[in-house]
Amino acid sequence: MSIKNANPARILVHGRIFQTRLVVFDKDGTLIDFHHLWGQKARLWVETLARQVSGGEALQQALSHGLGYNPAINRVVNDGPLAVASMPKLHTIAAAILYQHGLHWHEAEQHVQASLEASIGKLPTGNLIKLRGDVAGLFQQLTQAGIQIAIITSDDRAATEATLPLLSIEGQISLLVCGDDEIPNKPAPDAIWHIGSRLGVDPAHIMMVGDTASDMITGANAGVGCCVGILHGAGDQAALAAHADVVLDSIDEIQVL
Repeated sequence: MSIKNANPARILVHGRIFQTRLVVFDKDGTLIDFHHLWGQKARLWVETLARQVSGGEALQQALSHGLGYNPAINRVVNDGPLAVASMPKLHTIAAAILYQHGLHWHEAEQHVQASLEASIGKLPTGNLIKLRGDVAGLFQQLTQAGIQIAIITSDDRAATEATLPLLSIEGQISLLVCGDDEIPNKPAPDAIWHIGSRLGVDPAHIMMVGDTASDMITGANAGVGCCVGILHGAGDQAALAAHADVVLDSIDEIQVL
């Protein structure tokens, strides 16, 4: 069902103007440095999990490869599981790797859960957060122009809600959809449709901003008016260009008119 939209604001990106009433942002890789956060988290998780089961170098390598983490450069692999998958899916991948290395399935799941709580599942702190631009400034401009803001992330709700105050934007988010919510994860369009319905905005007046092909496909699947890809995150430049309407170096190139 189409929703009537009144007086959308104008956003300028790379010389193109889009009529917008709502901007939906991804979080990690778009608003904050993905590799600074998840590179450290992934290394701690792999080391903690291997140590718990008395695993050696071979197990660490298998976990790193399966989860999409490159320990040689402490970076998450672009568009790999750690870059785009929800925590329950990462849990299953890690448990499967332990099972392949000789652990019984339920034992593997127990070890994965314990390792998550001791490493990657911990709430983010300021030292793990590195901004990808003037996040608070852009959000203030959007709000002043009457544009609503939402976030769709594969991260869990507890970690996401703990991150927002670190970015000084917690009071400007109209709606938040997280990986552990009962809504299908990206690239399914359901989260955008849910947000648009709740906030009374037709998809044609929604802008999706993210750093992975999954983010762009999510926007396209939902029929949004514009998909903006952000480079230097967890996505591949070629994949972003294939699915985005516009590709930017950072959110600082988004101009509210």
